[in-house]
Amino acid sequence: MTFNPALFRQQFPFFIENPNIVYLDNAATTLKPQVLLDSTNQFYRSAGSVHRSQYDEQNTYIYEKARTEVKQLINAENENCIIWTSGTTHSINTVAYGLLPHLSSQDEIIISEAEHHANFVTWQQIAKKSGAKLRVLSLSDNWLINEQQLIHSLNNNTKLVALNFISNVTGATQAIKKLISLIRQYSNAMVLIDAAQAINHIKIDIKELDTDFLVFSAHKMYGPTGIGVLSGKKVSLEKLTPLLFGGKMVDQVSLENTSFSSLPYRLEAGTPNIAGVIGFYSVLKWLNKWDRIAAEKWTSQLTEQAKVRLSQYKHCKIFSSSNPSTLFSFVFKGIASSDLSTLLAEQNIALRVGEHCAQPYLANLNTSTTLRLSFAPYNNQEDVDKFFQALDKSLELLDIE
Repeated sequence: MTFNPALFRQQFPFFIENPNIVYLDNAATTLKPQVLLDSTNQFYRSAGSVHRSQYDEQNTYIYEKARTEVKQLINAENENCIIWTSGTTHSINTVAYGLLPHLSSQDEIIISEAEHHANFVTWQQIAKKSGAKLRVLSLSDNWLINEQQLIHSLNNNTKLVALNFISNVTGATQAIKKLISLIRQYSNAMVLIDAAQAINHIKIDIKELDTDFLVFSAHKMYGPTGIGVLSGKKVSLEKLTPLLFGGKMVDQVSLENTSFSSLPYRLEAGTPNIAGVIGFYSVLKWLNKWDRIAAEKWTSQLTEQAKVRLSQYKHCKIFSSSNPSTLFSFVFKGIASSDLSTLLAEQNIALRVGEHCAQPYLANLNTSTTLRLSFAPYNNQEDVDKFFQALDKSLELLDIE
């Protein structure tokens, strides 16, 4: 389907029920289309679980078809390499604690200053538990990982490198394919890519990237909250010790011992978020109807326009990558970001303010908080104009030129 911003916007009940709100916090979570609400409601009006009895075969069929949709989305090895989790954080922890038995004080883990807390704190704590050394890569002036520093940090003891694809603070897009190539060249380390911000904006081919693990959340791409994906190479996923134990993930249980199921079930203990998976399946099928390249171009153009207009405010400092992006952060000198956010919220402007779950990154930027604008294909010119009208009124109230 040819991309039409107005038609795309009509798919989201939020705009009908909240016509006066300008939603510019899409990096946090996207709005939900009607197709998600319908499919979720339909599941809750049915009976049963999945993989339990003959009468729930229809739910089970759709539940497993969702793996096929995700496999096609990221070109995964096969459906068994699609693991359902509750979100990106759960996915990262599944890998981290799954590798914990294989880590020792002789090993090293590499992350960067640009990581979300989910991909920073997790590895920091795993390093403390295992005794492994944690190496944190600094960033260059354009907030990209310094390739030479990465090379110098890699050695025979490097066990894992965990990096984000796109920053949730500046929108900087790392040259992930090249970075992974360097990691392969200079070490035998496993690689985890946090694609939470990238999955809705970049066509990801997991085989082409050659990453061991890829993680993301459904709610960043119009899907439900409480659903995430852990994917990667089958050989790498099979190395993970299950994070959770319980029903469905076992093969045989005796009084003395337990054997576990094969992938993906061995990493999916307990009753899953069935409604979430089925809802995500409906969203992915719906997304396939749209020209996502055109949608991304539209979104990037709106973002760039907002960034250019904001750069004309002399007291404003913008934190943004040079590459096309759909988000950026900013601060106003002499104004608390929380105060400005409050005034904007009173004028129905929804954006993000705070530390963005990335305190080390903000320390690198020499600030404690920022405001963040993040756009989606359903945003339009009127949204941009209303933001600047509200901003001008807020600055006037704060007596800032």
